[in-house]
Amino acid sequence: MDLSRTPARRWLSPVPWGFALLAAASSLTYGDDHAVNAWASTNLANMGDHPVEALITSAFLFGADPWARLRSIALAGAILAFLVIRFGNMRAVALIAAGQVLGTLVSEGLLAARIAAGQADPALRTTLDVGPSYVIVLALAAVVAAGARRWHRWTALAALAVRAPHITSGLTTLGVTPVGHVTALSTGMLLAWDAVVRRPPPLPAPTDVTRSAASDRGAYQWSGIINLSWWPWGWDDRRVC
Repeated sequence: MDLSRTPARRWLSPVPWGFALLAAASSLTYGDDHAVNAWASTNLANMGDHPVEALITSAFLFGADPWARLRSIALAGAILAFLVIRFGNMRAVALIAAGQVLGTLVSEGLLAARIAAGQADPALRTTLDVGPSYVIVLALAAVVAAGARRWHRWTALAALAVRAPHITSGLTTLGVTPVGHVTALSTGMLLAWDAVVRRPPPLPAPTDVTRSAASDRGAYQWSGIINLSWWPWGWDDRRVC
């Protein structure tokens, strides 16, 4: 993907704004409906009965608080737009799906193991667990690691820092939600890093100074690779949209 420009169509991609619109519609319609939330919850009971439907539906329910819902939808739309700009539509969808699925499987799998070992209350099998937090956390982590522009990365890092107390709350007691958050965050970092290593952003065009300093074109290319100046916090934003 050529990161030297940001086509307007990337900002208008159906992935971030389609997600935001679907989330707004579903949350406004069913956000206060306990029966729908209970059916969509990604808890152990639902994972054994209708896992695919629960995994998909849960990501579009933002809770009952209107202001919290609005803030979360706006954040999700912006961060997913950054994700699409860097990775494209299909890879962005694959990334957020990985965050939702792995965050749920690891956290609920750990809970199942703790219940089997007598370390957790069996009633937790039916706990209410809905929302797009695994999707948002993964997207934030991926943009921090490999966002297309420096300001994208700093914006994601600031949002991640603000949400850190919420993301990690209850982690010491192995709560389902914080374990899922940490799993999604780790998944986002690792997958984004892998994408950057496999397909790094283009090196800046050599100037007359670098041309004269390098003995040949190969020497220039190797010097650019070895110093890793393209890594997320260092590449030249003039070359990136």
